[in-house]
Amino acid sequence: MKEIKIAKERIKKLFDLAEQEAKKENWKRSRRYVELARKIAMKFNISISKYKRKFCKKCNTFFTSKTLRVRIQKKDKRVTYTCLVCGNVQRYPYVREKLKTKKLKKGKN
Repeated sequence: MKEIKIAKERIKKLFDLAEQEAKKENWKRSRRYVELARKIAMKFNISISKYKRKFCKKCNTFFTSKTLRVRIQKKDKRVTYTCLVCGNVQRYPYVREKLKTKKLKKGKN
């Protein structure tokens, strides 16, 4: 249990460092931090779901406005993330989020 707690702290720290380096446009170091965080998460079987949309799963690039293009496709009801470094496309449905907001609005009235 102690090791898992330490691993979670390190993962958080590595993602924070990756974000800082990405802002400085030091892409190589930023990618390395993301890669290390993912390796730690895999070794200890820790979910990194809260960081899921912050990096490219193919090239480990931390997303900033210079490395990411986001598009909403209303017809397919999904959000498309395109990595501008490697061209990888990730698609996420947004129906669930939309339903949650509708339920919240109904509860307020």
